[in-house]
Amino acid sequence: MFDTLTESSTVLPSNYQSFFGENIKINRNYKASTDKPAIGILGLDESADAIRRELFKLSDQLNECEIIDLGNLKADHESHISNLFGNLLSNNILPIFISPISGNILSHVQSILKVQSYSTLMMVHPSLADEPEISEILKHELKEGHLKLKYIGHQAHITSLKSLDQVQESGIETMRLGHIRQNIDRVEPWCRSIDHTIFHLNALRKTDYPVKESTNPGGLYYEEACKISQFLGASSHLKSIGFYGYNAPLDKDLTSAAVIAQLIWYFIDGFIHFRENSSIQKSKLIQYTVHASHAELDINFWKSNESGRWWMEVPGQPDHWVSCTYDDYLEASHGEFSARLINVLNRG
Repeated sequence: MFDTLTESSTVLPSNYQSFFGENIKINRNYKASTDKPAIGILGLDESADAIRRELFKLSDQLNECEIIDLGNLKADHESHISNLFGNLLSNNILPIFISPISGNILSHVQSILKVQSYSTLMMVHPSLADEPEISEILKHELKEGHLKLKYIGHQAHITSLKSLDQVQESGIETMRLGHIRQNIDRVEPWCRSIDHTIFHLNALRKTDYPVKESTNPGGLYYEEACKISQFLGASSHLKSIGFYGYNAPLDKDLTSAAVIAQLIWYFIDGFIHFRENSSIQKSKLIQYTVHASHAELDINFWKSNESGRWWMEVPGQPDHWVSCTYDDYLEASHGEFSARLINVLNRG
């Protein structure tokens, strides 16, 4: 299964009494239990070792799940990513891909489409423009109904009107950077039903991520990116995530490696401490009903006291629930619905 991988050269630091790296398993033939996946850290080249060194010396609070160091992909084995990806999923291992270049995003996307007939994909990206080949694949799969796509973190000043028009016509959901900054908790419902995530590191601010490929200085603050990563880890549907765009030769003081390491740490924190069962049990929820006078509809909102998460039940479709926030409920109780919920209600 792992003959296309080499073990990482990362050595655990000797000057730490208690650290994350103590929990890492090197057994690459490991098979996860059926009830909860293991997490596999996989470098798409040896530059991932710099990130491992920063990750392994972080706090050891995350010792409640199996974490496997899968090593790094051997040189010139990009064509094997799809088969490797399928094997990881079949062995109940959730891979965290670490890649220096954006080009491997294409392999990740193609792998997703190969192993799943339908997926929801989130792209954390500074604009809505991807490589042409990736864009064409995404457009085709959207048209065929094999894919649902969400973009978050794009910035208005580097996003073309043409791109905006195209995503609106395709029914792609987007949340720009300014909306995230106003209330980052609105990102959580977007992450709750995600199957796969492409996290382009160019979406971060250059001051927070010094090896950023782009000259554009704007982007997510480091703390915002960590929170989003935690939200993604908490998604009970998530099967893979990739962090793309780490330029190791420019990272002289390893600040950028430390940023990625902490994004991964918070992702695993969300996975361990906030991940819920994918099935919703009404018996454990509290119901709140809002009357939408403009549509003469009673709309049920549901809250979990255990996690504090909220859902909206689409009227007339008791099995169609949409993740939302407490603010969405408050706004609806005053007769105001977010554009996202209005779109759901109109489609429903």
